[in-house]
Amino acid sequence: MNVQKRYGVAVGLLAAGALVLSACSGGGAGGDKAAGDAGKQASSNLPAGFNETGYPIVKDKITLKFAAAKGSVSKDFDGLPFFQQYEDETNVHIEWSLNPDTNWNEKKNLIFASGDLPDAFYGHHILTPEEVLKYGTQGLLIPLEDLIEKYAPNLKKVFEANPSFKQEMTAPDGHIYALPTIDEGYPDSRDALFINRKWLEKLGLQPPKTTEEFYNVLKAFKENDMNGNGKADEIPFSFQDHPNYGIYSFFGAFGLPDRQNHINLENGKVQFSAVQPSYRKAIEYLHKLYAEGLIDVEALTHDKNVYFSKIKASQVGVFIGWDHYDVFGTTPNDYDVLLPLKGPDGFQLWNRYPVGLLSKGAFAITSVNEYPEVTMRWIDRSYDPMIGLQAVEGPFGINLNLRPDGKIESIPGPNGMNENEFRHSTAPASKSVFIRTKELNAKRVRQTVEGSLSKSEIDAMYKPYLVKDIYPELFFTEQENEERLRYFTDIDAYVKKMRAQWIYKGNIENEWDEYINTLNRMGLDKMIAVYQTAYDRFMKK
Repeated sequence: MNVQKRYGVAVGLLAAGALVLSACSGGGAGGDKAAGDAGKQASSNLPAGFNETGYPIVKDKITLKFAAAKGSVSKDFDGLPFFQQYEDETNVHIEWSLNPDTNWNEKKNLIFASGDLPDAFYGHHILTPEEVLKYGTQGLLIPLEDLIEKYAPNLKKVFEANPSFKQEMTAPDGHIYALPTIDEGYPDSRDALFINRKWLEKLGLQPPKTTEEFYNVLKAFKENDMNGNGKADEIPFSFQDHPNYGIYSFFGAFGLPDRQNHINLENGKVQFSAVQPSYRKAIEYLHKLYAEGLIDVEALTHDKNVYFSKIKASQVGVFIGWDHYDVFGTTPNDYDVLLPLKGPDGFQLWNRYPVGLLSKGAFAITSVNEYPEVTMRWIDRSYDPMIGLQAVEGPFGINLNLRPDGKIESIPGPNGMNENEFRHSTAPASKSVFIRTKELNAKRVRQTVEGSLSKSEIDAMYKPYLVKDIYPELFFTEQENEERLRYFTDIDAYVKKMRAQWIYKGNIENEWDEYINTLNRMGLDKMIAVYQTAYDRFMKK
């Protein structure tokens, strides 16, 4: 079998949020069984015809039930060529229980509470580190280190080459309860600003460099018929309430970038960004923009499809996104990258994120799984770099072409479909379990579009403005996590509520002191102490 055909028949997994819900293999008794199995590695219930090496994994096809989640552009996993090819190669059929991202957390809680467990949870960030530790120590998720040693040669090789990955995946009790997603070439930055160059040219304006210039440009966009359709449908500035496309990094112009959980680090000390003076200044600025009609009224509510459709319809002057290709594919566009803005006090900062090991809860095997050895062999295939690449970007022969010189290039999508839509139509893509190595990243070549920049090119432009200290994704002990969540859930909901209220309606200057007092009464200092303790322990290790 030639290399391209071989890897076109093999398929893997990924995700930045991938999740699937599943009916259980053990029924309602799963919870009781799990409690009794706490600490056990795996059953030795090997099916007849099981192969410890090579493929297929089993002689007679078996079915496993996996829970996962799907995003707005995801297709049902059952019909994806990637998984069809994967089944052909392994002889393992996956019965998928998919759940929308929008209510996955609620559904996930129900699954664990009822004990009606799937055989495994699959997908990028399908479980949080806190859930991995909680349900692992309770016995609902089984320890995996012995299975990795015996049945996961691909992942074992990754851990041997990167001992820090294994260290980060190991819980405080010494067990590994879940598997990661890994991208050795992942950018340090995620979001970036994009501005409509045609609108600037039409008005004779230069790209803004400061928040004051930005305000003036947005006003000019609003006061003129920039798209020339005779309608007042222009949106000067839009973004999405999303970890990658949110407004969080924009706060860096006022002294400190915000984060989705508001946890920041400076000189080894944990800070809660949403109580800093810089946060208040940023909110005041955003309200000014909103009050004057310069921010999209749906910025905090629309989904990715609606968001992108506005941009591609030439309705938006400035937006926050990943890169040109994520939005436009290979279609020419009118947007230039805008560097982080300098704020009134001279700050010009942007968020930096962890790279390498991305998700600590991308795959976990539950205590009701009758065939954990088969399951480990099945998922280990996705840690073959060539398979993991296809999980993220689509199969060879469909989405990717392996050239004779060893370079890997993208195949254009049909019917004007951009690369992101195309890969989600054939593979789990952002919802997969995967690895992308430095070696394969170096072999990737992409069709270039004049005026469009790749994420790596944008990341290089943003590097000088990225914050130095970031809080790592680490494990809390069970006691720490219980205490953290005791405060975090209510604090996070309150901060989100007030952020939206202040952007839309203003009045932060009159309500700020009471807001701070309320957070203190809710136990903010106690929550921060938990984060600090966990960070200090992590650094000592």
